[in-house]
Formats: sequence, structure tokens, C-alpha cells
Amino acid sequence: MAAEMEMGYWKIRGLGAVLRMVLEYKEAKYKEFQCATGDEWFGGRKPEILKKNPLANLPYIVDGDVCVCQTNAVMLYLGDKFDMNGSDEKAKLRNNELLCEIYDVRNGMLDVVYAFKKVNRTVEEFNESAAKLSDAPPFGKFEAVLEFYGGDWFVSPAGPCVADFHIWEMLDQHKMLAERVGKEPVLDKFPKCKAFYERFHALPTLQKYFASEAYKLPVNNPIANAYFQ
Repeated sequence: MAAEMEMGYWKIRGLGAVLRMVLEYKEAKYKEFQCATGDEWFGGRKPEILKKNPLANLPYIVDGDVCVCQTNAVMLYLGDKFDMNGSDEKAKLRNNELLCEIYDVRNGMLDVVYAFKKVNRTVEEFNESAAKLSDAPPFGKFEAVLEFYGGDWFVSPAGPCVADFHIWEMLDQHKMLAERVGKEPVLDKFPKCKAFYERFHALPTLQKYFASEAYKLPVNNPIANAYFQ
């Protein structure tokens, strides 16, 4: 019988949502360490993770005697474990490219929603930037990938690879942000991405997650005073 994995992250969706969805999709046995405060991480679980990996960070995965930190490293580890990184070298390369590309999209969102990034120092500046982002969401490249390669998924015709999960999460976050600031539905601008979004949302093994409290967690971290939670 497979041992239970441990996934650690803040008590928000953020990057944790991507990992939760991968684990739920594969119906993996896992437990989650959710940090609601800085003390729970820095004074609690982090010292124990440091004993397993000197790169201790959130998110992390502990799988038996393996401890993986840093988001894309965790994603690729799970992709290897569950055969979700692509079926050949070209597909694996595309999966890697997309993991990097969608992380750029995530970083753009962080610039908008967190005051500590010093891009938006006030709520008024956030509202202006959020409106601009919703008018021109950063998914043109992803629409082009689906157009160029065809198929229902970004990497493999057989089903989602790990990159698909982060892409879906960022589509969902941008959809929510546009709704928050009263803008037109962002997915309508990208019909292939919209079809992917709906197809992904209908995956049978993810229905438990979408109905769970984990999906209802804040998108970004309240303890860091995110404008968009």
C-alpha cells in the first residue's frame, strides 16, 4: 500500500490549489499542512522540513524519504510520479515551457494584488490595475498554443498534464478578478481557453475538490494584506 504524502502550503488557494488539484485528480493519498500564520510555518513546520531539505519553502511535498520544495520542482516530481509530464520528449519540453510561462502570468497577478510588491500602493491603484488586467488578460499565448497544436489539452491528447492544472487555476483567478471589478467575462476573449476551462472543470475526480472548503479558500494571502482574496 502506498504511503500517504504530505503537501504543505499557506491556508489559501495560491500555488497550493494547483497541487491539491493534481493530487485530487489522481485520487492520491495525502494529508495537508496548511499554515494560517507565519509562526505556524517559520516556528513550526519549517524547522522539520529543513531537516529533510535545506531548500525548505512553501509549497513542499514529502513522499516517503523524498522532500521536494519549489513549485515547479514539486509539479515535475508529481508529473513523474503520476505520468503527467508528457508522453515523449517533445511533450515534456512543452509541459516545462508552459509551467514557466504560466508562472510569469502568476507573477503578474502578484504584482497587482499585493501591496508589498510596490506596484499598487493603494486600493485605488489596485482597482485601476485590476481593471486594466481584466481588459487585457495575459492568455493570448495560451490560446495560440491550443490553436497551434490542437486537441483538448495543452500537452497531451490523452488528458491533462501538470501544466494544465496551473493554467486552469490562473484562468479561474483572472475570471474571478474580472467579476470582482465588474468587467466583462475574460474567458470570452479566448474561446479555446474557455472550452479548456469548462472541460477541466467537468473532470469527474475533481468534483469533490470543487465542492470542498479548499476551493473556497482565499485566492491570495490575507496575512499579507492582499487586495484580492
